[in-house]
Amino acid sequence: MKKTLHALLLLVVLVAPAALAQDPTAPGPFAVTREEYNFGDTAFTPANFPGPVELLASVHHPTDLTGGPFPLVVFLHGRHATCFNGQGAAFLEWPCSAGRTPIPSYQGYDYVGALLASQGYFVVSISANGVNAVDNTVFDLGALARAELIQKHLDILKGFTTSGGAPFGTRFVGKIDLTRIGTMGHSRGGEGVARHFTFNISQGSPYGIRAVLPLAPTDFNRTLVNNVPLLVMLPYCDGDVSDLQGVHFFDDVRYNVPGDPASKHYVLVMGADHDFFNTVWSPSSGIPGSADDWIAFVPAGESDSFCGKGKANQRLTESQQRAVSTGFFTAFFRTFVGGETQFLPILTGDAPPPPGVTRNLHVTFHAPDNPFLRRDLNRFLTTTELSTNVLGGAVTPNALSPYEICGGPSPFPPRCIPSANNSQQPHTTPSARSNAPGLSQLHSGWTSASGSLQDDLPPSLRNISGFQAIQFRVVVDFSDPRNVTGVPQDFHVALTDTSGFTASVAVSSVSSALYFPPGETIVVPKIVLSTVRIPLSAFRRVNLNAVKSVAFQFDQKPQGNVLIDDVAFASAQ
Repeated sequence: MKKTLHALLLLVVLVAPAALAQDPTAPGPFAVTREEYNFGDTAFTPANFPGPVELLASVHHPTDLTGGPFPLVVFLHGRHATCFNGQGAAFLEWPCSAGRTPIPSYQGYDYVGALLASQGYFVVSISANGVNAVDNTVFDLGALARAELIQKHLDILKGFTTSGGAPFGTRFVGKIDLTRIGTMGHSRGGEGVARHFTFNISQGSPYGIRAVLPLAPTDFNRTLVNNVPLLVMLPYCDGDVSDLQGVHFFDDVRYNVPGDPASKHYVLVMGADHDFFNTVWSPSSGIPGSADDWIAFVPAGESDSFCGKGKANQRLTESQQRAVSTGFFTAFFRTFVGGETQFLPILTGDAPPPPGVTRNLHVTFHAPDNPFLRRDLNRFLTTTELSTNVLGGAVTPNALSPYEICGGPSPFPPRCIPSANNSQQPHTTPSARSNAPGLSQLHSGWTSASGSLQDDLPPSLRNISGFQAIQFRVVVDFSDPRNVTGVPQDFHVALTDTSGFTASVAVSSVSSALYFPPGETIVVPKIVLSTVRIPLSAFRRVNLNAVKSVAFQFDQKPQGNVLIDDVAFASAQ
C-alpha cells in the first residue's frame, strides 16, 4: 500500500540557479598596454582573392610581460563600410581614395580586449577592410579570405614570439602562447573564425585553437566546426543578419562527429541588435556608417513593440549590450582557453550571467559526446524516433496534435511554421552558398491536460545517477492560437523509477525558455530553441539508479504547441 501511495505522489520543486563564486568580468591583476602594428594597406593578398588587403591590428597585453607566455585571443570584425570623408559619408572601397579615412572597425572591441589583457591574455584585433571591400565578388563571400587573413596574423605573431620583429623588437619573444588560442568573429567575421578553424586544420594545425566564438554571425557556407568548444551569440533584434542564420553553426555539429569532446553553446540575447557590440559601429561613436541596425534595416522596425523605439520596448542600450559580450567573452575564453572551469556554469545556464549583464537572455548547451557526460534520449532526427528513442526505448505520445518531425532533410517539411517567413525561423532558414538542410525537431501540440509524451529507458540504461541533469531544447510556437500571445507556456517533466514512484518538476521553476516570442514586425517573433536543464537532484526521492521513463506532461496549461529537440541526460564536466 505504501508503494502505491508513493506512485501517486508528484513532487514539484523550485530550483534556483547556482551562485557564481567569481565574476569573470572583474578586472585582473595586470596593468595593460595597448599598441598597434601596421604593415600597410596592401601588404597581403589571400589566395584567389581579387585584391590586396591590409595587415593592421591592435594589441592589448599585460604591461609586465615577465609572467608570459600568455594565451592569445584574436578578434575579427565583420563587413562594414571601409572609408569615410569629411562630409559624413561612408564608402565601401580599399584602399581609401584621397580625402577619405579608413574606418577603424578593428578598434571596436577594445573595451573587452583591455579587460582580457588585465586578466593575463594577449588580445589581437585584426582589421579586415580590404576583405570587406570586395568579398561579394567571390563565391564564398570572403570566408576563406578571412580565414587566410587570420592565419597570416598568427604567422606574424609567431615571428614576434620566436625571434621578434618590427615594430616591437624582441619584447614579445617567448610571451605569446600559440598553443592556447581563442578566436572571436563578428558578423561575416564570425563565419571567418569558423572557416579559419578548418583552414588551420588543413594546414596541419600549426596553431592551437582552443575556442571559437562567432558573434551575430553569417553562415552562408555552412562550415562545420567540430572538436573545439563553440559559443554562438545571437541578438534577437538583429537588423542586419536578421534571420540569425548563425544558429546553424550549433545545430549542424551536434551529432556530426562521433566522440566530439567539445561542448557547444549559444546565447540568445533578447533586445540586442547587430552593431552595438562594436563601439565603432554604434551611433555614439559619431563615425559615418555607424547605425542602430534594427531601425536602419528593418522596414517599420521602429514601431515594433519589442525591438522598436518607445518606452515599452525591450531594446538594450549600447552599454547594456556590450556588458553581455564582455560577460560571455570572458567566461568563454577563460573557461576553454585559460582552463578556469569555475565559469562553465555561466555557459551551461546553471548559473546566472555575470553581475551587470541583463537576465533577459537564454543560454543553450550541448554536452560533449562522452558517455560519462551525455546520454541522448531522443534526437528527433528520423521518423523512427517518434516511436522508438535512440536508446531503444518506446516513445508514447498521448493526445498530441500535431505530433511530427519538421525542419530537417526530405521527407520532412523544410519549415516548421509554413505561415512564418525564413527570418522568423532561424533553425530552418536557407543558406546562400549551401543546400544543407535545416534542423529536424519535434512539433507537438495539445488541447487538454491529458497531453503527454513519454520516453522509456531500456533496463540496461536506467541508471542515470552519474549525470547532473535532464535537458532538452524547446520554444513556443507563436503561430498557434493555442498559445496565448504574450503569455509563457509551462509543463511538467516527470521521472518514474522501477518501483513506480514519480516526481515531476515544472519547467517554469527552473527556466524561462517557454516565453512567448515577442514582436510583430516582419522578422519577429522568432522561433529559437533554448535549453532547459533540470538538475536530477530536483526529482526528490526518485531512485536515479533505476529510472524507467521520462515524460513531458502538458498539464499546466489547457492547450498549447511547442517545438522540442535534443532530449538527453547530461553533465557539464
